[in-house]
Amino acid sequence: MNTSNINTDRGTSLHEESHKTRAKKVAAKAVKILGVSTALLALNGCLLTSPYWNQQFSDHTAAIPLQAWTTERNKAVKFECAKAYHGGLYPFGGPVNWISVATINSQGQALNDPLGGKIYGAGLKTTLPANCWRQDPGNSVWYAAVRAKHVSGSRTISYQTFDKTGLECLGRENGKATSWFGWINKGCTKTYSGSSTTIPYVIFRATS
Repeated sequence: MNTSNINTDRGTSLHEESHKTRAKKVAAKAVKILGVSTALLALNGCLLTSPYWNQQFSDHTAAIPLQAWTTERNKAVKFECAKAYHGGLYPFGGPVNWISVATINSQGQALNDPLGGKIYGAGLKTTLPANCWRQDPGNSVWYAAVRAKHVSGSRTISYQTFDKTGLECLGRENGKATSWFGWINKGCTKTYSGSSTTIPYVIFRATS
């Protein structure tokens, strides 16, 4: 028996196995990076989860919770509000007057998911300026709109929005994927009718 051949073959086999293992790890890492990069591109860095579309409050003079999420830390997130009515922004056809509510820096410490995805929150609870509310003469309900945005390099990033069903979709898909970005391409965000374009603001109401 030629033991030198056996040792050589075994060494070659172990070398090939080690090489394959490294290749699999590199490939897995590349897929993960590509997945996160794709997620960030689709996410555009930002979500506005509170308030949500058609949310109803009891008093338009009470504090409203504003909550946004971004993939960039320490960003100055600007919340703005405007008048609205049951059919959209007011006045219909514009121009719409957006009023500053507050500017809040996103968190410096990331919230991490099991796959390495990171998000940063920015939020507060505050009353809206009176000029952001409009009482609809047809039903006496008060309506307002809110949007969030921040500047990243030379771009102004608008935040994507949700209705209640969309938020349920967001939670469900993220849970299934164990990722902050599981909702992407699942139809969770609020879009214009007949379009895939996300609406960059929310309209909500108050009964008094």
